[in-house]
Amino acid sequence: MGKKIFEVYLAKEDVPNNEAYAKLDLPASLWELWDALDKVRLQTDDILYMEIEDYDAFEYLSPHLDGLDISLNELNDLAALLSALDEVQEVAFEGLFSIEVQRKVNANGGVITLQDLRDLAVSAKTDCYHVVEAADDAQLGRFYAENEFIPELDGISNEVFEMLDFAGIGRMMRCSENGVFVDSLYVLRDGELTTVPPCPKELPEKPEYLFRLTLGLHPDIGDERTVTLELPASEKELEDAQERLGTLQWENTVVLDYDGIIPNAAIFADLPMEIEAFNEFAKAVKDIPVRQVQLPKLKALLEQFEVQDIGTAILLAEHLDDYILTPELSSPQETAVDQLHFMTDDHSVELLISHVNLYAYGCDIIKEDNAVLSPYGLLHRADYQPMLSPVQQSQEMEMKMK
Repeated sequence: MGKKIFEVYLAKEDVPNNEAYAKLDLPASLWELWDALDKVRLQTDDILYMEIEDYDAFEYLSPHLDGLDISLNELNDLAALLSALDEVQEVAFEGLFSIEVQRKVNANGGVITLQDLRDLAVSAKTDCYHVVEAADDAQLGRFYAENEFIPELDGISNEVFEMLDFAGIGRMMRCSENGVFVDSLYVLRDGELTTVPPCPKELPEKPEYLFRLTLGLHPDIGDERTVTLELPASEKELEDAQERLGTLQWENTVVLDYDGIIPNAAIFADLPMEIEAFNEFAKAVKDIPVRQVQLPKLKALLEQFEVQDIGTAILLAEHLDDYILTPELSSPQETAVDQLHFMTDDHSVELLISHVNLYAYGCDIIKEDNAVLSPYGLLHRADYQPMLSPVQQSQEMEMKMK
């Protein structure tokens, strides 16, 4: 998704004892956004709390973004626009932003809106501004004088030219033009800003594809051909992709972009060399019964066992019923309260809560059940035996038989 712009922290707002959260780098793909919400586990009446923890190169936006009513989708859209800027365009954006802040404050004390920021980000890729190498008024004044932007100086001798008050000239021009200095550059807006369509507050629907790879040839080859594959794919689609890239067995190919329903799935496959095996994994994911908890369960298992190979990933996808995930439980306290509700009626639970060390009780229950608190909820084996992957279980059985 390009370079990181923001790091955000997501959680439920004002829900006691809840420890469900997600940290996410923006811009993120749509599947990455939905995965973060799987970790936060919002219920119908829950409100999403979002905090920007790192602004990277855009720290100057902090005072303006902190007070805005902005959704996750809107912030991700802004991050994507900023991520598309090159170094000069980033300088231009900061300059245009500073000019807009001055204009609004001087005019009526107005605030910078999200729409303003989006317009400025897109405008930074247009020709509505000029950037000059000048770090202060003196350098700016000399630039204008040397490049004949000041008619009154035409015809003066070199001796007189060097006696000019370049700082005064630069200050005069900067104030008249409403330009600004950004690092060692001067930014001047001299055209209309681009207005972009508003961004929806709500996330778009989940993508129809499960996994998508963009493949290209190794940079040393000097061939910019690319192919985008949606997995699972047929054998013919895989062969067609190789033909279009002019490669056999994926030699000299690289993955340019990955997106998928399991955001970190690419780390346990040597792509594109293991693309056929990864395609089998994609088929296994596609065959998972349509139950809301099943996919988060697979993601929880992949993280819990720190899966590093495609074979184990496929086995886990095929053995999901061996494990139970309870997304509603995110902390020892919630686990304790859930157990109390199982043992007695709601009224008794209300009376007991203030007399029970919920954290200690919850930790004991988690330990007793051989469970773990995963990023997606409380996870344990269906038979409550120690948490082992299918591969570990097989190895344990072999050792017992010897």
